[in-house]
Amino acid sequence: MDLKIFDDAVPYHVMAHMWNFCMHSRFYLGWSDSDEIEKNELNAHSEWDISDIESTHIMPYFEKCIKHTRWFKNKKISKIILNLVRPDDVHYIHHHNGKQVLLYYVNLSWTDGWHGETLFYNPYNLKEVEYTSLYVPGRIILFDGTVPHAIRPQSVKATKFRFSLSLFFE
Repeated sequence: MDLKIFDDAVPYHVMAHMWNFCMHSRFYLGWSDSDEIEKNELNAHSEWDISDIESTHIMPYFEKCIKHTRWFKNKKISKIILNLVRPDDVHYIHHHNGKQVLLYYVNLSWTDGWHGETLFYNPYNLKEVEYTSLYVPGRIILFDGTVPHAIRPQSVKATKFRFSLSLFFE
């Protein structure tokens, strides 16, 4: 599976600036994780453009991780989505064909027991999880978008919002 994890790649002051930027983003309802109409949920998301990501000053840290990942060949950003996940959200298994994805966990702190993992499934057997990424603040995950994956919402004991930023490259 083409998946690479980077922890501690972004300095705290940049993480804090990113968090603040996310908190002031404009959110919309209706982001769906599935092509199946009956699975469309009114999940909160914010669509960013290049100027938004540049305002956060985080892109050089993302680019450094991409540079250190040989198989990550796509360089053109086609979409940037900030997900705002709440404990009662539902997220289905989905994929992003033809894309390579950079996923960034935005929250500044996270406690064991709050959950919020990202699950990566076996593409030939969706009953089998091949890798689980714990929600680690500041974590950067690079992966092939064809790998089926899903967000697990945080527990009701967790902070109210779980932010993750996804950059899609083609």
